[in-house]
Amino acid sequence: MIQTIQLIKFFYPFIILAVFFCLYKKEYSFNQRFYWCMTMYFNARRLFAFLSVGLLIFMNWCCYVTNPNYAVFFSAVITCCLFSYRVADAALHRLHERTRLWAITLMLALVCYSIPYMYSIFLVLYTLGVASVFYPSERVLRIRDEANSICNPPGLLQRIIRNYY
Repeated sequence: MIQTIQLIKFFYPFIILAVFFCLYKKEYSFNQRFYWCMTMYFNARRLFAFLSVGLLIFMNWCCYVTNPNYAVFFSAVITCCLFSYRVADAALHRLHERTRLWAITLMLALVCYSIPYMYSIFLVLYTLGVASVFYPSERVLRIRDEANSICNPPGLLQRIIRNYY
C-alpha cells in the first residue's frame, strides 16, 4: 500500500502537467463546454474549487501516510483554509489575475519541491497554480454580465473563449 501511495505522489505532478498541456488554450468541444459552465454557472465554479480542495486533501493524506512531518501539517492547514469557498475563490481569482503572484507561487513550489520534507507544500502550491489557470478571470465574468450578450449565445461563447486566459 505504501508503495502505491508513493507512486501516486510521484506521478501526481506529471499527470497534472500533462493535463495542463493537453487542455490549455485548446478548442476542443469539452473545453468549450467547460469554459461556458465555469463562466455562466456559480455551482460549476464551486464544484471546481471543491474538487481542487478534495484533490489536495487526498494528496495531504498520501503525504501524511508516507512521511508525516510539520510541512504536512502546514499544508493541511492551508487546505483547511481553502474549505471556505470564499477563500478558495479569492485565492484562485487572485492567482489568475496577477501573473507575477502566480509566477512567484510556482517558483516557491519549485523551491519546496527541491526540499524533500516540504513536498506536501509543493503539492498545494502547484495544484493551486495549475487550477488557477483554468479558473475564469474577472474580465470573462464581466463579459457574461453585459446585457447585450444575452441575445447572442454563440457570439458570447466565442468572446468567452477568446478572453478566458
